[in-house]
This record gives sequence, structure tokens and C-alpha cells, in this order.
Amino acid sequence: MGYQIVGIDMELTEQVKRQVAEKVGKLDKFLTHIPEEAVFIRVALSHDQRNPRWTDALVDLALPGNQMVARGEASTPEHAVHLAVLELERQLNELKQRERPYI
Repeated sequence: MGYQIVGIDMELTEQVKRQVAEKVGKLDKFLTHIPEEAVFIRVALSHDQRNPRWTDALVDLALPGNQMVARGEASTPEHAVHLAVLELERQLNELKQRERPYI
């Protein structure tokens, strides 16, 4: 699984990048049925325009034949990514339920 972490109008430290990569890595357990090289995740972090002390996180998950986007907003970049990853987990569970044959 490839990923890219981008800071828009903000400086990202190595510690923040490491913590964000750890949060995004939790999506691996939902993507076991998809080849690793076919999955790409892009994380864009920026300051909220209404409240500069808050951080917006946009997590874009590209899968073969599908693309999912989730957004999180919190006081720290790590927590904003955590909220977006929770939303992506919900979307992946929903996709899994739709692909499951009815019995």
C-alpha cells in the first residue's frame, strides 16, 4: 500500500508524518482482499480557514474500480486523521456488505 502525506500551507514534522502513517496503516486490516500494490492513500492536512487553530484532514483512498474520500476536523493533525480513518473504515465496511452475496 502506497501513501502520500501532504501539508497544505503548513509544515509537517517527522513525528506528525509518522503518527499519520500509523493511523493510515490501520486500514490494512480492511484491505486484505485487495493486492497491496493496487491501493494508494493520499492524506492532505491543512489549517481550517474558519478557525486557524484547527486542522482539516482529507484522506483519499484509491482502490481498483473505487475511490473513497473522508474528511476529519480536529485540534491536532493526528486526531483529524483519526476521525477521517474512522469514516473510511465505515465506508469500507459498507462496501464489503454490498459486495457480500445475499443468502
